[in-house]
Amino acid sequence: MKNDIENTAKGYQDLIDEVEKDQIKIIEELKYVLTGVVGGRQLSEQEYQCFIERAVDKNKFEDIGLNLGISESAAKTYYQRAIKKLEAEATRVTLRLKRK
Repeated sequence: MKNDIENTAKGYQDLIDEVEKDQIKIIEELKYVLTGVVGGRQLSEQEYQCFIERAVDKNKFEDIGLNLGISESAAKTYYQRAIKKLEAEATRVTLRLKRK
């Protein structure tokens, strides 16, 4: 009987631990989403377009420049500015899991 109770308690604790791990992952993913939403508002149209084409579409800077009618070096500059602004925003977005 004692072993059954201990096994049940261990099973519940394992479940709680697994749920907490999932919560931590969800909070980290939410942090990235919020960073994108908040940071995206800080980007100029050119920075936003360069970021999307490079980070999401995986385009080369040469192709980004052609698509946007700007030089390759300008595409790199806009992308780097976008990254800096998003990184700055990421340090401001903090979410913490409340522990009992």
